[in-house]
Amino acid sequence: MVDIAAAGELISYAARAQLALVHQEASHNVIAMAINMGANREIAGANLAHALAAGKLTDVQLQKLDEVTVALAAPNIRHTGGLSSLAICLRGYKDRESLSDRVPASWAREILETPATDEVGVLTQASVLLSAFLAAERLHKADYRSPAVSNVQGRYYDAIKRVVEQLIILGYAPPTPRSVEALIMLGTLGSHAFDIMRPALVDALGHPLGFRMWRALTQLVALNRPGNRYAPDLRSWVEGQLGEAEARRDKSLYPGRSLDLELAISIPSDWSPASNDWAGNALRARAANRSATVRERGTAALGLWQRAMNNKELSLDKVISDDLNPLIAEFEAPRNRPDAYQGMQWAAATLRQVMDAKVPVCRDWPQIDEPWMRNFRRAVRYLEQQAMPPDILPATKDLFEHSLLQNAGVYRRHAVETLTAGGWTGPVTSALAKFLELEGDASWIRIRALFALGFLQDRDRSVGRALTAACKAAYLNLFRNPSQAQIHEMHAALFAVGDCFGGSDVAERDVRRAREDICDVLTGLVGSQLISEKEYFSVSRATAYLLTFMVLPRQGNETDLAENLLTALSEHPDETTRELSKWALRNRIAADGSILPLTSAKI
Repeated sequence: MVDIAAAGELISYAARAQLALVHQEASHNVIAMAINMGANREIAGANLAHALAAGKLTDVQLQKLDEVTVALAAPNIRHTGGLSSLAICLRGYKDRESLSDRVPASWAREILETPATDEVGVLTQASVLLSAFLAAERLHKADYRSPAVSNVQGRYYDAIKRVVEQLIILGYAPPTPRSVEALIMLGTLGSHAFDIMRPALVDALGHPLGFRMWRALTQLVALNRPGNRYAPDLRSWVEGQLGEAEARRDKSLYPGRSLDLELAISIPSDWSPASNDWAGNALRARAANRSATVRERGTAALGLWQRAMNNKELSLDKVISDDLNPLIAEFEAPRNRPDAYQGMQWAAATLRQVMDAKVPVCRDWPQIDEPWMRNFRRAVRYLEQQAMPPDILPATKDLFEHSLLQNAGVYRRHAVETLTAGGWTGPVTSALAKFLELEGDASWIRIRALFALGFLQDRDRSVGRALTAACKAAYLNLFRNPSQAQIHEMHAALFAVGDCFGGSDVAERDVRRAREDICDVLTGLVGSQLISEKEYFSVSRATAYLLTFMVLPRQGNETDLAENLLTALSEHPDETTRELSKWALRNRIAADGSILPLTSAKI
């Protein structure tokens, strides 16, 4: 079984899966030689096989493998590349050279002279800045008196501010490869220019789309090096941001993503010692929050356990007695969440399992016999019947299981990201759609399947049909005295459509078709008084999110559907819904009705 906590295993799976995608274009040995794994094909192939088996491909080798697989990819293969980004997300960065494109240093001033007008241009400018900082850092290591880093900051001060703001805007967008790269670049540049970036990051966290900025902060913390001159300021600033996380949650567009909790779990032990465990306090507050989702509470509870396992200052026995045992008792009491009892019970079961085994994350599943689990097993068998290379099927099945069953949210997302990078998304999305077809009642796990469908970015017609069916089923439930979990499911379904079809790389015809499929849901939600009630504000927020990234140009004198609905939502009683709708109307739609590029938007 795949060790979900072993970054090397996940990266090796994604690399092997991509190699399987392009095997007809070039053999493993040829590809290995092309990425400089050996002096001839046989040696290179053997070295590549060894590195894959050991999980020890370097960041530079992964970057080269990305370049080769993209070059080889046939026109019908969309999911190639992204191995280097996956590696940085999973394990931080090891080889700094892999973080910047090979742009000649002499071009830097000219490239940075004017604002970029597209996403590739923004990422290129970020790479140029990073190259300059890396070179300056090498000089500083050779001579600590060198002013090279300060010189780069002064020379490119205006460019840094501009590029950071554009990276933030790209990071707001649905999870395409470019938006993920933008968040990585934000975190990386922050380790060299945190004081310049800080005001923009504060503004971004207060934006309706700012929930995604927590990933940039997590990256910033992960990339912080001992002796970094920003470490004290960064530590106190991050502590302050996490201290406000619970208050920010009430206005968040998508609290169920738990990205602030991922930051809390990643905080180094010496930053948050047992005597003042502010990171642990953020997790305790969310685990105890009865209005939080099953995903949030499970992630927070398991995060407390993971921190106790990794921090020798913390007493495991004390964490178990003071934090985890009371949480388990609450999770196992049906009266506390009758609408999501099975999900809370599952979180408690996996928590008991890791505590008994004294492992940081659940790798094997507790044995239970519930209808939702039987449907899950049927979906796994359906996946096993899909056409896939035999050598990657077992690992694909393991990652599929983690994408639905894993209660530690960090690792659940790692599983989905690894599947995305591996490229064999078709069989996985088919199995997810099958699960949604089989399991119609357990909203807590349907929400996980919907998130995975949106994040995998596979826009096959079967995915569109599955998302449409989920939206319509959740919509009907809204008018039948819905439970809290069913309201969350409506939110998740709308977000999944926006994530899957809202990226800048999606063809207009695909956006239009996806919107038309749920047009009655969108117009019905905005036109009803239901989502004006506080308990349904999450649905109005998800609707505004979908419309923000799936707005289309006006056709003649006819205003686009999204523009009409966003105009209505700009007067919604929920502050977050109003703010996002107004931001979209200002920054996404030009005066002539054309769609503005994200790079021109303002924070």
